[in-house]
Amino acid sequence: MMKTITKWAFRVHGFLGLSTGLFFLILGLTGSVLLFRHDLDRALNPDIYHRPANGPVISADSAYRIIATAFPNLEKIVLHDFPLSSHEPYEFMLYRTINDPADNHLGFAFVDAHTGAILREGNYETLSSSFFRWTYALHYSFLLGRLGQAFVAALGILLLLTILSGLIVYRKHLLSVLLFKVPLHKNGRRLYSSWHRVVGVWSALLNLVLLVTGVWMNLPAFQELFSAETAAPHMQGSFASKTDLDKLLDYCKTRSPGFHPIAINIPKNNDSPILVRGQLSSTYFPLFGGKASHFSFDASTGACLSILDIDRADSSKKISWAVYQLHIGAFGGYALRIFYALIGLTPALLALTGFVLWTRRSKRQKTKLQNGRLEI
Repeated sequence: MMKTITKWAFRVHGFLGLSTGLFFLILGLTGSVLLFRHDLDRALNPDIYHRPANGPVISADSAYRIIATAFPNLEKIVLHDFPLSSHEPYEFMLYRTINDPADNHLGFAFVDAHTGAILREGNYETLSSSFFRWTYALHYSFLLGRLGQAFVAALGILLLLTILSGLIVYRKHLLSVLLFKVPLHKNGRRLYSSWHRVVGVWSALLNLVLLVTGVWMNLPAFQELFSAETAAPHMQGSFASKTDLDKLLDYCKTRSPGFHPIAINIPKNNDSPILVRGQLSSTYFPLFGGKASHFSFDASTGACLSILDIDRADSSKKISWAVYQLHIGAFGGYALRIFYALIGLTPALLALTGFVLWTRRSKRQKTKLQNGRLEI
């Protein structure tokens, strides 16, 4: 019985490994790059992030009004990054209304923090606009919008099955692999097999966290994909009529001293609130860091509607944010990001050794067939 299961697991592992290996490789490489996106982006784009500090810094509301005037037909504007110094710009994420589920809805724009000039704008799916934002779209949706996100979720499930089938095939060697007692043979076939086994088992165990969290994050895309089949409702509202963002920021800091604002979500729809997202001074748990908490404001009057403290939120919100933090490795320093990057690079070695093993096995079977000695 177990022999039959192993035989089928071997076939499933080989088929899934060959059919999904390239996608797994892309996800691993792009994920590793994105771990250092902010540092690399600032280092490689001095014209954006190292601007002359001439005069006072314009307010967040002023920067927003510039974007709202330049892009009036968006679905939502998000002040994604405040300037970290007097030399950095405001960065905005621009959400376009899409009619095709394969369209990418994300765009971006930088506003000079002193002059108010729009330094650069573009779409996430365009490589020439921004390499790192293009990489982000490639990683999360293969540049195919909601359709791509659903595909990534399905792909993640297939990759989990690849890992499970591989663990079944190598179950007798798990302990020796984990203890690094697998001999690395000089023989070519056995050398590739040994490396594939060692890297495969260890990366499988470590990649489980990234795969499970990635699938969890993209599963809502299935629901969005289904809802995208119906016509999108007409958005009633105007970005120009929104309340002063600086007053909202002042309220947050007064109501909760020590609050660190990270982003502001401004929807065009009048019925949707403005969210000032960030970290409360009372939040210490690493997986609840970042912009997990928020203040909700009436978009027209600026009245505070509610405050979400992630430490006191319901379980679903806590789990969702913890999953997100686990996936992007944002709860640790450089050491953790380097560790995550090494995990993300293991698919490259697995794809190489797996392909070599498959081609050599195919050649052996072809030779046996030609010699009339094919073993079944």
